[in-house]
Amino acid sequence: MVNHYNLLYESIADNPDLLICRWKADTTLTFVNHAYAEFFVMERDQLLGKQWIDFAERDPSRELEKALHSKAEVEHSFQREDPAVAADGAVHWIHWYNQPVHGATGKLIEYQSVGIDVTEQKETRRKLAESGQTLQLILDNIEEIVAYHKPDLSIVWANKAFRDRVAVDKESLLGKTCYHLWYGRQIPCDDCPVSKAVREKKTVVEEIEQNGIIWHIKAYPIFDTSGDMLGVVDLAYDKTRELEIYSRLREREEKYRAIVESTDDIIFELDRESRLIAIFGAWIENSEIDIDSFIGKTAADIFPEGTSEVHMIESKRALSGEPTTYEWSFGEGINQRHYSINLSPVFDDDGEVSGLVGIGRDITQLKKGEEALRRSRDDLLLTMSSLLKVKDPYTVDHQRKVERIATAIAERLKLPNERLEALRIAAIVHDIGKLSIPADILNKPGRLNEIEWALIKNHPDEGYKVLKEIHFGLPVAEIVRQHRERVDGSGYPRGLKDGEIMLEARILAVADVVEVVSSHRPYRPALGLEMALEEIKSGVGTKYDEGVVKACLELFSSGFLPI
Repeated sequence: MVNHYNLLYESIADNPDLLICRWKADTTLTFVNHAYAEFFVMERDQLLGKQWIDFAERDPSRELEKALHSKAEVEHSFQREDPAVAADGAVHWIHWYNQPVHGATGKLIEYQSVGIDVTEQKETRRKLAESGQTLQLILDNIEEIVAYHKPDLSIVWANKAFRDRVAVDKESLLGKTCYHLWYGRQIPCDDCPVSKAVREKKTVVEEIEQNGIIWHIKAYPIFDTSGDMLGVVDLAYDKTRELEIYSRLREREEKYRAIVESTDDIIFELDRESRLIAIFGAWIENSEIDIDSFIGKTAADIFPEGTSEVHMIESKRALSGEPTTYEWSFGEGINQRHYSINLSPVFDDDGEVSGLVGIGRDITQLKKGEEALRRSRDDLLLTMSSLLKVKDPYTVDHQRKVERIATAIAERLKLPNERLEALRIAAIVHDIGKLSIPADILNKPGRLNEIEWALIKNHPDEGYKVLKEIHFGLPVAEIVRQHRERVDGSGYPRGLKDGEIMLEARILAVADVVEVVSSHRPYRPALGLEMALEEIKSGVGTKYDEGVVKACLELFSSGFLPI
């Protein structure tokens, strides 16, 4: 039996949730369990001989010391809740169950204490106490009318909004009925939602008009655990303004729908999975497409492979909360159509994206106009470039080949369309500055002297001066100005280094060198493509951008020819 009790005691002492200790009258510890030692992050043998009063908070420890010296307090078991400082510096509240241990003669030997960390429970009790006051404050500060009625409709409690409406204070309100306070009646109203909730024992929701005000009323019956009705909570608010706004919104919605259904644009809605849920536009009436067959499908389900991917990518971006605009083409040849598509996220009340609204506009004619304009601009640029033919017959063909190489490299590097276009234009006219150089220098078969070389090195600046006066809407002039710069700063005209040089200019520099080295020049025969590629490989990191060189080598390895 003794062994049984010893085992039981040991199992209790090993409980990780109980702080167990034995101590003498001066609080010197004679035993602590593992949980007690872990709480103070000390070894058990380190704690033995220490006074646990030293671990208590300063002010409570003084009070505790007085209590321990009170004979009435220590002759029998007692409980306390005291703060204790753990080794991490945090204060925990421990509920202690203290039991005096007496010898055979009845003399007090020591105390045994079992402690439970009640910090969370204490905080919960504090919050519960505060919550009652908080709830009262909340209900007294809302505009809605709230009241609690007994089943006989007498009022137990009502918030400030209710009291203000009937001009009655808290004390005068108790025991009164709502029908008497609101209408001066002696019996309940026939359509009273509270009375109805009492009769039917279920929640009643109704709207009642009184003196031009429309009240939205919800009456919630309250039951105890036995199912007996305790009373009814009545929640009411003035819905007059809301209904007026709703009516105006309905009118606007009808106008909006009329506009949407008369537009030539494609207006559509997508859900969170990018599935089509609605589509509008006057074009539907003249279309032979079965629009209903598209509902519930994504772009990947509707369009052929190769044309749907951009929709899925852009809708994913818009679903992340970022509006996006992109262009999309469909069809081939004379039947090809071009669209500008805008996707905007729709947010719910929690600020989460619930879907997308899209507008697709047919820009086919605009694209044709842009293409015609681009051809005209290119013709003008080529005309400017061909002026060099008078001085340097090699330059025009050189610039065309450089343009093909540079744009192919840029496509491999996935440059955005706008930057690629700026590079393409710059490549076509990158040597326009050579118009300022005498023809005999440009075509000189021998080595240039210092003055002649200075003139050659100035041609990017001269090109910049010409091109900056033309409004491209793109940094064409600056790209031309930088195309002879090198990443180590050894280039010209300004000796720019790596990060100071535009990526477009770094691409143009590599394309320019490849074409120059591989082609015939007045001062030497063609050195061939192999020698040209060897030149850019040997200059990686010093003269030329590593990423650009890599893309260029891959380009020519794939069989590309700048014809």
